[in-house]
Amino acid sequence: MAKAKAKAKGAASSVQNRHIYTRASYLYQAASYLASRSLSRAPEAGGPSEAGDAEDGPKKRQALMNTSRRFVSDMRSITLKTQIRCTPAVKRSICKFCDTLQIEGTTCRSVVENASRGGRKPWADVLVVRCQTCGNAKRFPVGAAKQTKRGERAKKPEGAAEAPDVEDRGLRKMSIDEGR
Repeated sequence: MAKAKAKAKGAASSVQNRHIYTRASYLYQAASYLASRSLSRAPEAGGPSEAGDAEDGPKKRQALMNTSRRFVSDMRSITLKTQIRCTPAVKRSICKFCDTLQIEGTTCRSVVENASRGGRKPWADVLVVRCQTCGNAKRFPVGAAKQTKRGERAKKPEGAAEAPDVEDRGLRKMSIDEGR
C-alpha cells in the first residue's frame, strides 16, 4: 500500500539522498555569498565607520574568501564521498586546484584561444579560464559541436561497409574475353 502511494506521487518527488543534495547546495550558496561579500568594497550600511576599518578590510576580505574556499572544499568532498554528481555549471564555476569560486573579472580571467595556424579553424576555439588565486587554467572547447553518444549514432547498413564497385570509381570492368 505504501509503495502504491509513493508511485502515485511520482518519481520526481522521490529523490534519493535528498539531504545530501540539500547540504551540497547550501554549502555552494554560502560559498558564493561569502565570495561576493569579500569582493564588495562598500562599507556595511548598518555599522558606523571607524578608522580601524581600513586596516581590518583586507583581513576581513581574506577571512571571508578563506571561509568561502573551505565551504567549496567541503561541498566537493561531500559529493565525491557520496558519489553524487554536480551540474557542469557548478563544476565550471569552481577551481579544482585551489577550490576558489570563479567570479569573472575578479578571481579568474577568461580568454578564447585558437591554436590553429592563423586561427583559421573556427571549430578549434578553446575558452581558457585562468584562476587568479593559484594561476592554473581550465580549458573548455567552444566552437566544436559535441559528438553524439554512441548509442544515439545511426548504425551503418551492412552493405555500406564494403568497397565500392570498380565502375563507381570510373574504371572500366574488363571481362575475361577482352583481356586476351
